[in-house]
Amino acid sequence: MTENPTRLRADARRNREQIIITAREIFLEQGIHAPLEEIARRAGIGIATLYRRFPDRHTLVQQVALDTLTLVGEELDRATTAHPDAWGALAQLIRRLVESRLSVLMPVLLPGLEEDARSEGGTLKARRDQLFEQMEQLTRTAQQEGRLRQGINPIDIWLGVIKLSRPLPVIGAELNELITGRQLELFLGGLHTTALDASEPLRRQPLTLDKLDRCLKTAE
Repeated sequence: MTENPTRLRADARRNREQIIITAREIFLEQGIHAPLEEIARRAGIGIATLYRRFPDRHTLVQQVALDTLTLVGEELDRATTAHPDAWGALAQLIRRLVESRLSVLMPVLLPGLEEDARSEGGTLKARRDQLFEQMEQLTRTAQQEGRLRQGINPIDIWLGVIKLSRPLPVIGAELNELITGRQLELFLGGLHTTALDASEPLRRQPLTLDKLDRCLKTAE
């Protein structure tokens, strides 16, 4: 059972938030099987404090996943507030997700959705599906505006963002940033309709959310 952060003392709440932030950083670097001792050390707490907040690895991974989805939702809300047009909001969201690298975690964290649905009332899966519905509405509106290519769906966008967010090995942070910025603009250009016939659909069938879940389950 995950504790309710609203009931914690201020210092305990800060510890909990720092653990989640640090765990997300280390999971990005090393995967979800990274040593919990390393997470505690980098968070500046003892391992006993980590276990008081999160009794096992599964609980911590689930909370990092939920926190990540919350941050993605906040970026989506900020983008739609900042832009009256759907394409402007979508472009801002894509840029922010690539910059923050939040989406890199999702292929690692989300295969546990089925277990989440059984054991914890489906909080994680419900939040993921809610975000998907919001993204689906945003993409449909951008297509109705004539700004987003027909045949694009949220899965196409999520997977593109995930690939763009992964740094190339060896070459270093500065060069990675330059390459990612260039590839991001190429990706946005491919989604936009100005450089092509807006009525021209993609040649391949889109990947659906159900099919993605089945593929993730098979890969476990």
